[in-house]
Amino acid sequence: MLRLKGSRFFLGWIMTTMVYLALMALISSFFSTLSFDKWKSATRDLVTIHVPDPNQKIAGNNDTRLDAALKILRTLPNIENITILEKNDIEKLISPLVETDIFQNILLPALVEIRINNREVLPNLESSLKNLAPDIFVENHAELFLFDSKVLFGAEKLFVAIVGLITMVAIISIIFAVFTGLSVNKEVIQVMHLMGAKNGFIARAFQKHVFIVISFSSIFGACLAAGTFFILDNLFKVAFFGDVEIDLLAQFDLWNWITLIMVPISYPLLGVFVTGISVFILLKNPN
Repeated sequence: MLRLKGSRFFLGWIMTTMVYLALMALISSFFSTLSFDKWKSATRDLVTIHVPDPNQKIAGNNDTRLDAALKILRTLPNIENITILEKNDIEKLISPLVETDIFQNILLPALVEIRINNREVLPNLESSLKNLAPDIFVENHAELFLFDSKVLFGAEKLFVAIVGLITMVAIISIIFAVFTGLSVNKEVIQVMHLMGAKNGFIARAFQKHVFIVISFSSIFGACLAAGTFFILDNLFKVAFFGDVEIDLLAQFDLWNWITLIMVPISYPLLGVFVTGISVFILLKNPN
């Protein structure tokens, strides 16, 4: 009896877009968190030692700065691994920041990477190396996490805000569709009231219509998001994990999957709730 077919295209298109955008925002949030966690776990115990003029002799000693630094490292406990970076590796690290020709005019420092299993050794290590040469620099990668954690937390809040904004647009669209449906069916609803139909009966008719439309829209939006993910699979790998071979779907844990699945499920339920409230309010205040 109620003429509600006109809202199918408008509401269906809007809800498909909202579900798609919400899923893509969540996927991006998950990947950014996962990539940061992987980078953090890979560099948590890593310390880089910069030794300028590595071949310079130590006063009163035949050892070079680099040799003397290595001797200190080998005598300290809690150091699991010592790696001297080759010149080519150092050039690759800084090449994105400087012109290639500059390597011919500067003396690169020696870089020594170490992994430690107890950070309490760092003050003694830094003190010993500073006594050897004041310009030796100890770069503690764990300190980088303080700033990066703030950036990641800000990004996560941004993604949450995006999903919240998408949900608000969806709610407003549902309310608008309900208002339009009530306006189009104003005379029919008056007749139904004269026949004894309650507002609850009318609300259920709208809720059924909205539930069907949003359910199909949610499924279609989820399929679009999945298709986009598979099409941009390599782009996601490069953006979040670097150009490496990795199974992106295998990175999701149970909570990630539950959250993604709940998006296309929750929007139809949200639509039913908002529709019911909207119909009751609008029918009580027809003006």
